[in-house]
Amino acid sequence: MAKKKFLVLGAGMMGRAVAYDLVQSHGKDCLAVIDANRSACDSLRNWLGIEVHNLEAGDRKVERHIRDSDAVIVALPYGFNLGFMKKAIAAGAHFCDLGGNDDIVSGQLALDTQAKKAGVLCLPDCGLAPGMADVLGAHLASRFDSVDELTIRVGGLPQHPKPPLNYQLVFSVGGLINEYKEKCKVLRNGRIALVDPMEEVEELEFKGIGGLEAFTTSGGAAWLPEIYKGKIRKLNYKTIRYPGHAVIFRSILKLGLADENEIAPGITPRKVLEGQIVKNLSGKDEDLVLVRVTAAGKIGKKKAVKNLDIIDRFDRKTGITAMMRTTAFPTSIMAQMIVDGRIPDRGVKTPEMCVPGNVLIKEMAKRNIRVKEY
Repeated sequence: MAKKKFLVLGAGMMGRAVAYDLVQSHGKDCLAVIDANRSACDSLRNWLGIEVHNLEAGDRKVERHIRDSDAVIVALPYGFNLGFMKKAIAAGAHFCDLGGNDDIVSGQLALDTQAKKAGVLCLPDCGLAPGMADVLGAHLASRFDSVDELTIRVGGLPQHPKPPLNYQLVFSVGGLINEYKEKCKVLRNGRIALVDPMEEVEELEFKGIGGLEAFTTSGGAAWLPEIYKGKIRKLNYKTIRYPGHAVIFRSILKLGLADENEIAPGITPRKVLEGQIVKNLSGKDEDLVLVRVTAAGKIGKKKAVKNLDIIDRFDRKTGITAMMRTTAFPTSIMAQMIVDGRIPDRGVKTPEMCVPGNVLIKEMAKRNIRVKEY
């Protein structure tokens, strides 16, 4: 088996977009993809003409493919991340995943010493948020002599919203409910605090899109609170939606419709809710992704405020959604930066700890994901 630069685990939406970007960057022979879903494998093989293997996660052949790769990119549900990272470290391969669960990432960070001994860099929490948006946050903060406040606002939305929720499912329903239910990590007066989700609703606007709202959700701040505790007074992450979304969904949660206690054998309110969301909110409207990172502090002795904005839309030419572009493309870029030496670190780190923001911004611009500074 010829050694590959990259092995992508997962041929779903994000895996497809990672594979597409790698092919655009390094050609069809730079990667192989593995997925347990035969139809997804066939679809990807037909689309890109690349090496694709229909294998279950536990198949011994998967480990052989990991050993024969320079870097492994996991585009699967986060429950797979820790196990595959251990296999990548054992094989001496670099590693990236899409993250999404702080407890799992904590377990991954605990393997820092093993990864360093293996001479590899493992980057959990790549993607949009956690991921690219947090790299932009760290990058913006680094340009100040002192930062008083750092805020990150991110949202994936339909371009033509339909009431009452004005929302379309753009990633896993389980991840969405987790963001809306779990406590949110912030900095208050320089100290890490946990606040309730779907609170502190604020109004904001993006040019050409109009009025929006943003509210607290979990996970998106990644490890920025740990990095900047005692250094930044206020830091928080909020999710962007069309106005009115928060009050409706908060009511759904308060009614207990996302509770996980069984109401019948194998049935919980959350399972029912997730099923209804998938059924009713899996629309086919073209999507858009919004990102706004804001830092306030001092540059020299002068007070300053700087913003970084992204407005990205569905790509009609390729059929790749804005959420795929802004999640999978940064993951692909980071993996490429590790393999080609532009990120020299070794061990286990999250992107905001080591990915050079200026390089990521330039690479995203090549893919027409443009960061506007003002």
